Amino acid sequence: MGLCGATLALGPGQLLLLLTFKALAAQTADTCPGRLGLEADKLTVLRGCPGLPGAQGPKGEAGADGRNGDPGPSGVPGKAGPPGPKGNSPKSMESPGRTPHPRGQGERRGMSRVSQGPQEGGQRVLWLTGSGMSLSCPRCYSASREHSQGLPRGQAGPGWGTSLLWKHLERASISAWCGGTRVAVPPLTGVSSPPGASWEAERCDTGPRSCREMRTRGHTLSGWHTIYLPDCQPLTVLCDMDTDGGGWTVIQRRVDGSVDFYRDWAAYKQGFGSQLGEFWLGNDHIHALTAQGTNELRVDLVDFQDTRHFAKYQSFRVGSEAEKYQLILGAFVGGNAGDSLTAHNSSLFSTKDQDNDGHTGSCAQVYQGAWWYYNCHVSNLNGRYLGGPHESYAKGINWKSGKGHNYSYKVAEMKVRPA
Repeated sequence: MGLCGATLALGPGQLLLLLTFKALAAQTADTCPGRLGLEADKLTVLRGCPGLPGAQGPKGEAGADGRNGDPGPSGVPGKAGPPGPKGNSPKSMESPGRTPHPRGQGERRGMSRVSQGPQEGGQRVLWLTGSGMSLSCPRCYSASREHSQGLPRGQAGPGWGTSLLWKHLERASISAWCGGTRVAVPPLTGVSSPPGASWEAERCDTGPRSCREMRTRGHTLSGWHTIYLPDCQPLTVLCDMDTDGGGWTVIQRRVDGSVDFYRDWAAYKQGFGSQLGEFWLGNDHIHALTAQGTNELRVDLVDFQDTRHFAKYQSFRVGSEAEKYQLILGAFVGGNAGDSLTAHNSSLFSTKDQDNDGHTGSCAQVYQGAWWYYNCHVSNLNGRYLGGPHESYAKGINWKSGKGHNYSYKVAEMKVRPA
């Protein structure tokens, strides 16, 4: 029989127990309503209050790592810090590169060449080309065969000081040198270049030495190409693959007056201009191109009526800077422009800041150019771009045997090719 309104005959003990549970239920009616009942002559709690919390269980294993969050937005750039102090000369190898090397007189050993360059930071500089490496060292140094990735080791000469600076190390060894007077640098064999490094000596062995050689290898398009000078220095040049059989290396070009050719000695030594228009290749490079073997010269001229003229010479060579880039010219072999260069043969090169001509004044300053002036000129292809006929005397791009001293050509090109 159920409780809460029903009647049931109970014994005294059962009745006392029932009343006790009823009192407890009344005390908790507001917070824990439940239901009591009898099942098989025993009192059973059918629904009651939650028990007390049990003891804390053991710690579970760590879960798997979550994925990385998305990157946040970039922060505002910080302010530039103060400039640091000037450092000393580097003592470790710089990364290999194709840095042009200053040229000078040097001694060839195998495929390597060392030449003495200008002073740098109070040090006498020796340049090694032909093995992708250049060296800078103080006055005297003696070193054994070294080809490690770091600095070479050796004994400094008496009274001298610091170590070598290896700018481009790939494959080479040093025998000895002193004061830049003699250097022997035989190439090593069986030594691998660092991974990813280029070796200019290998490229020089197989690379083209002239535009003519490129033409014989099947390069028939005119344009800018890389050739290798006799000392293995790479040089980018304009190759004319169309004119007179092709294979010409252009050393001078005038086309529109966009480049000022009234420049000093240093500019003509190094070269200047633009690959897109006018340029002078540089007297050092012209010397290197023409120093070995026989090279013919062609001068191409175009007037403002687009009439083409040319002059061709059997041989052409330019001396070194120590020789003031002297012009050594062979016989005139023809051309409808006539001969306006033989009179300049054996002349030294002059610029506005270095007068090497035979005139009492400066031909370069008077005629506003730079050329192999004698006293003074019958050609002035580095003169002012004056656009055809001009009143000023002999200051334009003149070729006297063509249109005289008072006509400045629209286009002028000088180009050389191995004979």
